Amino acid sequence: MRPEGEKRDRHIPLMVGGDVFAALSVVLYQDLDRTGEYLKTWRTDFSVYSALDNNPLLRLEYRADMHTEPISHWQFHAERGAFTHLLTHAQAHGRVKNPHSLASLHLPTGGERFRPSLEDLIEFLIRDCGVDSVPGWEDAVREGREVWRRRQLRAAGRDLQAEAAEVLEQHGWEVHPPRDPDLQEWLTPYRRW
Repeated sequence: MRPEGEKRDRHIPLMVGGDVFAALSVVLYQDLDRTGEYLKTWRTDFSVYSALDNNPLLRLEYRADMHTEPISHWQFHAERGAFTHLLTHAQAHGRVKNPHSLASLHLPTGGERFRPSLEDLIEFLIRDCGVDSVPGWEDAVREGREVWRRRQLRAAGRDLQAEAAEVLEQHGWEVHPPRDPDLQEWLTPYRRW
């Protein structure tokens, strides 16, 4: 685990037609989860930077310790007059601090358990932004996304064991509680913004 103040970015070049137009930065911080048994990602910083000025274009961030913004969110570093107009009026009523920067907005993405994966960002960059790809990228992205979502499903099953058992029983499974049931639900990931 790298200390908070120490950050080393390695940018992956993003090309269109063989020319570099942007770069992808992927930073993950991991530690053991609340049980001390499973590895947990407690912070991710996925950023796309412009090759023109090295400023961010967009960021997909997750912070397990977030308190005021959504725990998982997109931030877009772009401007749109109509959106700024709305935010300026909201500022006049004391509801918004920085109306001239869409990058200050945090668009929620499903919280700790249901946030987008790196594969979602990669597919977005290829399909919607036209970034170059290599043959077989779709299969690699699909497989990686499936691994990510299965891992999140397992974590959700550990969090909400009684609900997982109920769903399995509804589908014909025979589920027996442990001899010493300690079925404490872990609701934090499902209540936080």
